[in-house]
Amino acid sequence: MFDGPGMAIRIESVEDPKPGPNDVVIKVHRCGICGSDVSMTGNSPFTFAPGPLGHEYAGEIVEVGRSVNSVRPGDRVACVPSPPCGQCAGCRYGNPIFCEKPQINADGRRFGGFGEYVALPAAGAKRLPQGLTFADGALIEPMSCGLHALRMAAMPSRARLLVLGAGAMALSTVFWGKRMGAGRIVVASRTAHRRDLARAFGADAFHSLADDDPGALDEALGGPADFVAECVGKTGFLGSALDHVRPQGTVISLGMCQHAEPLMPAAFTFKEARVFFPVGYSIAEFEETLRVFDEDRFHPDQMVNEVISLDGLPDALEGLRSGNRHGLKFHVNPEQDD
Repeated sequence: MFDGPGMAIRIESVEDPKPGPNDVVIKVHRCGICGSDVSMTGNSPFTFAPGPLGHEYAGEIVEVGRSVNSVRPGDRVACVPSPPCGQCAGCRYGNPIFCEKPQINADGRRFGGFGEYVALPAAGAKRLPQGLTFADGALIEPMSCGLHALRMAAMPSRARLLVLGAGAMALSTVFWGKRMGAGRIVVASRTAHRRDLARAFGADAFHSLADDDPGALDEALGGPADFVAECVGKTGFLGSALDHVRPQGTVISLGMCQHAEPLMPAAFTFKEARVFFPVGYSIAEFEETLRVFDEDRFHPDQMVNEVISLDGLPDALEGLRSGNRHGLKFHVNPEQDD
């Protein structure tokens, strides 16, 4: 439970959820800690509403509402945490985040994936193919974001793509950049310890911002970057993305920096650079991500470096927020003991 900005996350025992007519109840097997779970529960200008947390989750359906016939108990599912209504002006933009009347469960809640059980509108439960694990399923949500970002920016095939950072958003962008036909993909990160993982997701080369020659970036790309995806979210990196993009190139901001960014508009003007600030994904992009993972037999769970218990979640979040805990992707398994 999240009570307010900067307050410690609590573990609270409540009654098991009951499904409304259009809901399903899911026994959660995996839920990922998103960067927003860290930043938007701290002292940020943007915070979640108080209540249960967790939106990157997968599990097994254990109960369905009386009007549900799209799924049934026993189905393994990846979950869209807040299914859109599909009717409002926001939905016509194609992104559930802008839905004016998102479907919520019978308890009036939108999230809750960190719980042992969660009720979800049935429209948000997407069947997992047998070849994908619950860990894979809990990564459909964040991995859909890279597809949405590159589609929004209209990246063409054979484009030179530079990705700043090597976290989950960066790997998502690399994965989809490769499948959308990027001519060359280079990941540039402050440290080199994710070099092999970046290559496994589709990067052609890895550049250490700390150790490698700065002049080697253009050489690794085969020329100035056509597209630069900023996936770090720290002050200064959006300006760095502009430095690396070619004239009339495109910068994609995926890092969601929540601090003021010192930028000179004329610097963008004199490059005539395009800048996009994507967020989330469409339902079609979520479903496409699930389908491609299955067809390619690709397992994104290789990015999960630690699985923790539900009781360990508050300490993990505090450690990530303070910088005393490090890792690419943490998953909560509510069944796991400390």
